[in-house]
Amino acid sequence: MAVAPEHGKDGGVPTPPSSFRSGFVPITGLPNAGKSTLMNSLCGTRLSIISEKPQTTRNNILGILNGPEFQAVFVDTPGFLKARNMFERSMEGAIKRAASEEGDLCILIVEPGLPPEDKVPLFEPLQRISCPLFLAVNKLDKEKSDDRAKAAVAFYSARLPVTQVFHISALTGGGLKELRAGIKAALPEHPPYYPLDQLTDRWEKFYAAEIIREQIFKLYSQEIPYSSAVEIEVFREQPGEMDQILAAVHVARAGQKPIIIGKGGSAIARLREASEKAIKAFLRRPVELHLTVKVTPGWQDNAQFLKEIGFYDKK
Repeated sequence: MAVAPEHGKDGGVPTPPSSFRSGFVPITGLPNAGKSTLMNSLCGTRLSIISEKPQTTRNNILGILNGPEFQAVFVDTPGFLKARNMFERSMEGAIKRAASEEGDLCILIVEPGLPPEDKVPLFEPLQRISCPLFLAVNKLDKEKSDDRAKAAVAFYSARLPVTQVFHISALTGGGLKELRAGIKAALPEHPPYYPLDQLTDRWEKFYAAEIIREQIFKLYSQEIPYSSAVEIEVFREQPGEMDQILAAVHVARAGQKPIIIGKGGSAIARLREASEKAIKAFLRRPVELHLTVKVTPGWQDNAQFLKEIGFYDKK
């Protein structure tokens, strides 16, 4: 089932008023700018995984913010990148679609200061955006002066059709009240796209895989998080008993498998325990997680495998 709030609404979902506003709001930006943290904070729940390492998000993930007389459907997109394989081309296509075809409003989240010179061309698709573009200058909780924030506003406003500017901290929540109000005002009048008690369009099976992948980012270093993919092979709900989940961690090279497993199985034991605890907290019910490690050479360019784990090379 798609993820719903912890407490449902008695008596069903009320009929929205005729003046209801609703729309899709992709959140774009460079890797590690805070896209996932922003969506989680706006929606008030943890829907997209977070890591200090860049390129954590791989899918476009929907987070739904339901408020008085409005519904904002956020699309957390992967960070801007130059594609090197079929897997990254799928990510690149997802970014472009979310910032063009699917948006009623687009949020560009940036860090204070100027972007690296080699990253500037990645913003060019936003020059042709047809919907309103909000610029959210993030991480202001870490800034001691506003000089770098002003520099960012001047840089992006001179190159992109920015309609509004917001100064925020996605981590602490600073400025998010004003951003939510701006989002509501910018959405078109439209009935809600999803039930008013729904938080995301993703299924629990998807989030189980994402939680395991988040723990891989936390527990392993170097290329391992980027060379691994998680596939849920069994997700069995058992009324009155613990859910049973069997997940396979796929790695691209044989030499990576013993790193995932660790000496005497110690590393994969830590991964299983941390993942099981996090999945249990997310689902709010007992689960038993089993992990295996498989070597799938070149999975990043294997179209059938990418389709099976939820990716596809959409032209």
